[in-house]
Amino acid sequence: MAVAVATVLAACATAGPTGGEGPPGAAVSEDAPEPLPTDPPGTTCLDWISFESPREAASAAGAVLLGTAVEQAGTVELYGVDANRWTFDVERVLERPEPLRTGAEQPPELPVSAGDRIPVVSTPETCTAGGAYPDGDPLDPATGRGAEDGTVIVILSGAWGGEGEIEEPSLITPYQGVLTPTADGALPPEWPAP
Repeated sequence: MAVAVATVLAACATAGPTGGEGPPGAAVSEDAPEPLPTDPPGTTCLDWISFESPREAASAAGAVLLGTAVEQAGTVELYGVDANRWTFDVERVLERPEPLRTGAEQPPELPVSAGDRIPVVSTPETCTAGGAYPDGDPLDPATGRGAEDGTVIVILSGAWGGEGEIEEPSLITPYQGVLTPTADGALPPEWPAP
């Protein structure tokens, strides 16, 4: 399930992740944050693209799924930090919109079907005070991002599959990968107000 995340990374700074040099298409950014003094060696500071709408994020995704995060299933190393892995029950696979920008390519679609139980890695923030999830893990049902029945929409990229990195689907960014679905289980037209 390896899929390039080059479309979602704006820049990669300081050092490559443990065992690799970063995802394809990532660029060194001179103004990206420096690792905090408490960050372990090999931590990668990433600047993430900010999508203007959920539709734009979904068009750059490997999969857009409606379902439920069932339980945390350990951690994996991603970008030099421990990232939470969740078991996710897929209720529905939502259609990926066509890219909004002319000439933009969608990554290959992840092979996921309704009824599947899959691992999903919650993409961590890196080089921020407060650890990998300073505002709480967005896949954790306790953060309240789901509908009343607990369902969420996850916008996934696949892992880029660099040496020493996971090869499981992960949230497209730490900030815009989990959404509350509309009443009919669709992708909302706008990001929620902060």
